[in-house]
Amino acid sequence: MKNLLLLSLLLISSLASAQPKAAPTPQIAIKLEQGTSITLKGKIISFETVIEDSRCPKYTNCVWAGQAVVQLKVTNQKGLETQRKIIIGAAKGNESENRVLYKNGNYTIEVIDLLPYPEEGAEKSPYILLLKEHK
Repeated sequence: MKNLLLLSLLLISSLASAQPKAAPTPQIAIKLEQGTSITLKGKIISFETVIEDSRCPKYTNCVWAGQAVVQLKVTNQKGLETQRKIIIGAAKGNESENRVLYKNGNYTIEVIDLLPYPEEGAEKSPYILLLKEHK
């Protein structure tokens, strides 16, 4: 009887101490279609063009994962423009994988991804750039 009581207590205590794992915090992305602009904290971010999209299509085997290179323009409140090329995917040689468009103190605007991801045989949809603000 004592053994049964002890076993029950151990089982109940192990169940009571088990906690579910915390779910990851979802990222809130800002969608920016090719050829459009958005204003964030006084900066105008313009998604001008996709220079290259050599990412390996879904469901295929490739030697290299590929990359997408996008051209953006950042304009400040005084009208000063800065052109930026951002690489999404595998960088080659001396290329930078830096996806930060703008940084000032604790505030950052960063590129997350480029959609749609290539898929063999699928019709090409307009490109959408996903941005994220860090405050």
